[in-house]
Amino acid sequence: MNLPCTKDTATPPALDLETGEILWVGKGRATADFEKFFEETDPFLLSKVMAVAMDVNASYNKLVEKHLPQAEIVYDRYHMQAQYGKEVLGVVRLDEARKHKATAKGLYEQGCTEEDKKTRLARKAQAKYEKTQYSTLKKLRWALLMNNNKLSENRIEQLNAILNEHAELAVCYAMKEEMTVLFSLSDPVESLSGWTKWFEASKSSGIPALVHFAELKEKRIPGLVAHATFPISTGKLEGFNNKIKVAKRIAYGYRNEDYFFSLIRFLSLPSVRASSPDFP
Repeated sequence: MNLPCTKDTATPPALDLETGEILWVGKGRATADFEKFFEETDPFLLSKVMAVAMDVNASYNKLVEKHLPQAEIVYDRYHMQAQYGKEVLGVVRLDEARKHKATAKGLYEQGCTEEDKKTRLARKAQAKYEKTQYSTLKKLRWALLMNNNKLSENRIEQLNAILNEHAELAVCYAMKEEMTVLFSLSDPVESLSGWTKWFEASKSSGIPALVHFAELKEKRIPGLVAHATFPISTGKLEGFNNKIKVAKRIAYGYRNEDYFFSLIRFLSLPSVRASSPDFP
């Protein structure tokens, strides 16, 4: 089963990951709003739920623990990786870029006031190099986030050159690669050991963004380890949420909620998905 993402602007449904069937649709994304799902759903059906995928930032875990004590909570790998890319790799990359920009500005100003020609030219050359480093880091966002096997040889060389000169960014990149490996594990014991070590290493790195991320996410270890047993994600729900958004946009919104909810259920039917895959 899949629970909605709290950031989605469309009405978030609960979805069966095996069949793609919409189990429930409601208005609002607050915890109190979604508790209606458990109140309106057949208890026998709820008792059969083995695992629930959700956003790592979602607050629905308490509802699941309350109403589905037998189910495993599985935190979505893609949200976890996306947040790491933004909150750690992105922050460290931009911090390093700003340092190069500030250094370049200082060297250029020194070069402009330097009377000795040789020294002046050297300062300006250094400033140019720092500016180049700044520009390269600014453009390196996707290279840091993508898998190595999807990068061109030129891009890989550029990435390696930057990582060799920026120790903190290299550490964060290595931890990103290790996170990918952890999500591929199928042994819960190995997964628990791996995640425990990952968080310990992150907190001892001394890199503020990485330490902060680890401190916030460490409490989610059980849900991260559960991915080894139930390798599910919120991918199907994210895709279906996009269909809902398109349906709303095409119709310029719906005044009748019941009709809109019925449309959402209709769009989830296997026959509709198979015959009209591009139909919103």
